[in-house]
Amino acid sequence: MDRQGRDQRLLGRGALDILMKDFLKIAAISILCLSACTAEPEKLTPAQATEIRGEVNAAFEGLAEASQTLNHEAYFSYFDAEKYTALNENGEVLHSFKAFKDIYEPQLGYLESYQNLEFNNVKIDVIDASTAVLVNEYEATVTLKSGETISAAGAGTQVWSKRTGSWKLVNVSSSAKPQLENPILLLAISRR
Repeated sequence: MDRQGRDQRLLGRGALDILMKDFLKIAAISILCLSACTAEPEKLTPAQATEIRGEVNAAFEGLAEASQTLNHEAYFSYFDAEKYTALNENGEVLHSFKAFKDIYEPQLGYLESYQNLEFNNVKIDVIDASTAVLVNEYEATVTLKSGETISAAGAGTQVWSKRTGSWKLVNVSSSAKPQLENPILLLAISRR
């Protein structure tokens, strides 16, 4: 083999070595990126989870106070206007905060005051550092501007997110407890 052929063969082998090294670097980087994308989220310590529960509870209490005092601007500030969805107790799904406001705001004109708004059986589950789920039961009594008093009871599930830097509602699902005023019917249902 002449010198030129041998040099070309060595040059070809050197180029191949360089290509293989580059390929291996790219493959290693790709594997690292994929493993980072599929890695388990960082586990929260019990202290971190407790702190998050406290933050979500404070936001929930602020929402409840704004509702009870009829401070609608403060009430709406607890919602993530870009990501909000809801499932109403009547089975209707709302795909935006605007849809929620379109239903909620007209009702505000009828409210005079809350006589009672209690939340019981509240539990907050922390999903990760920026997501928590709050479930609760509620009882409310309101006085309408007409003077009529209305009571309601039910339960709800709220998904809270901290994606914007503060805890906001991104989803609410609600249900209503049946209004049973007949004690005989109540007794019959409880014996089932």
